[in-house]
Amino acid sequence: MDAEVVIIGGGFGGLSTGALLASKGVNVLLLEKNEVLGGRAKSVGKEGFIVDNGPHSNRFAADGPAAAVLKSVGQNLEFVKEEGSPSYVYHKRKLVKLPSSAQEFLTTELLSEQARAEMVKVLAQMLLENPDEWYPRTLLEFINKFTNNEEVRGFFRLMGLFIIAPQIEETSAGEVMYFMQQAQKSAQAMATPVAGTRQIIEKLSAVIEGRGQIRKGAKVDQILVKQGTVTGVKVGKEVFTSKAVVFTLPVQQLFSVIEPGYFPPTFVNYARNLIPTSGVSIDFGLGEPVSDLSGGIMDIDLMVMGNFPSNLDPSLAPKGKQLSSWAMILPHQLKEKAAARNALSRLHNLISELYPRFFDYVEWQRPQVYSILDGVLLKVGQAYPDRHQLRSPHVEKLFFAGDTAKAKGCSGDIAFNSALEVSSLILSSI
Repeated sequence: MDAEVVIIGGGFGGLSTGALLASKGVNVLLLEKNEVLGGRAKSVGKEGFIVDNGPHSNRFAADGPAAAVLKSVGQNLEFVKEEGSPSYVYHKRKLVKLPSSAQEFLTTELLSEQARAEMVKVLAQMLLENPDEWYPRTLLEFINKFTNNEEVRGFFRLMGLFIIAPQIEETSAGEVMYFMQQAQKSAQAMATPVAGTRQIIEKLSAVIEGRGQIRKGAKVDQILVKQGTVTGVKVGKEVFTSKAVVFTLPVQQLFSVIEPGYFPPTFVNYARNLIPTSGVSIDFGLGEPVSDLSGGIMDIDLMVMGNFPSNLDPSLAPKGKQLSSWAMILPHQLKEKAAARNALSRLHNLISELYPRFFDYVEWQRPQVYSILDGVLLKVGQAYPDRHQLRSPHVEKLFFAGDTAKAKGCSGDIAFNSALEVSSLILSSI
C-alpha cells in the first residue's frame, strides 16, 4: 500500500499533523499501535462517564495552539463556559483561591504582606523579559535576581507546575516566561473543551479520514531507509511506501523503529537520555457529587492537580453522578513499582484529607502510572532551543512532531505547535 505521508502515532502530534496535511489534499496514512486514539491524552467511555487520562486543560483557549490546529483544518474547538470558576491551592490545610490578577496577588492568603509585594514585582519583571535570554538559565536564577524572599521562591513552584516543571532549581526560566507572557495576551490562561480531549481527537480523526486512512492496532516495526532516505515503514509483514514519514512518539522511543547507525552519536545519546516527566493519575466515578468546585485544585508541596470536570461539563457523567480526576507530578523519572504505589497512596491520602467522605461515593477508580507523562521535562538543557529539529538533518524525508520536538509551549502545546510547523515543511518537500 502506498501513501504520500505515513505518520507514526495517534496522539495529539500525529492526529494534528495528519489532519493538517489531509486538509491540504495529501494522502495520509496514520498508524496507531493501540485500539484507542489519543496517546497519553486519550479519552474513553466507562460506565456512562467520558474519561480523559487524568486532569486536562487547554492552555490559552481560543488563542492556543489546539484551537489554531482545528481552525486550520476547518473545525472549531468548543469550550465550556468557565465564568466564575476559580482554581484553588491547598495551603495550610484549607483551599485558598488562586490569584488571577495583580490585585488578587496583593491580597492573597497564600503569601505574607511582604511576599505579596515581592511576588508582584517579580511577576511584572517576568512579563518584560525576553524568554530567549532565559531558556538556558533556571527559574531560581531569575527569582534570585529580583528577590531573596523564601515565600516567593516557594510560590514560584506553582508557576512551574503550570508547565509541569515545578522544580525551580532546574526548570528553564524561559519556558515559564513564555507561558506567562502568552497567558497575559490571551483572554483565558486555561480552558476546558466540551467533552474533554474526545472532541479534539474525533474532529482531527474525521479530517484525516476524509482524505487518508487511520489504522488502529498497527504497531510499526521498522522505518525503512534506502541510501539515506526514508522509503516507508513496515508493520508486521506489510510494507507501506511513502514520500515522507513523521515520527510523533517521544524521541526516546525512536530507536525501537530505526537503526541508531543512521544518526551521529551525539543525537543518539541525546534521544536516549532526554528526561521526561513522570507521574500518576487516578480518575474516579462518584455515585453522588462530593464537591461543587468547577475550577482546579493544586497542592504545591505534593505537586498535585485535581478537578471535578463534570461540574463544568455535565455530559461527562451520568445524571446525579460526578467525575473526578487527579494527577501527581513526580520530580524524578518513575522506574520502580514501589515508587508508583507510594505516589498513588499519597494521592489517595490527600484526596481523603480534602474530602473525608470522598471514598464512600466511589463506584470505580482508574489508577494509571506514567513513566513518560510529558516527553520532555522543561529543564535547562531541554528547553525549546535545545530540542531536536522537526526535519531530520541525518535521514532524508524523516520528520518529527509531538511533545519532545523543537516547538514552543509545554506538554500537548508542543505537539500542536510542532504539527503546525512540520506540516508546512512536509508540504514544501513532497
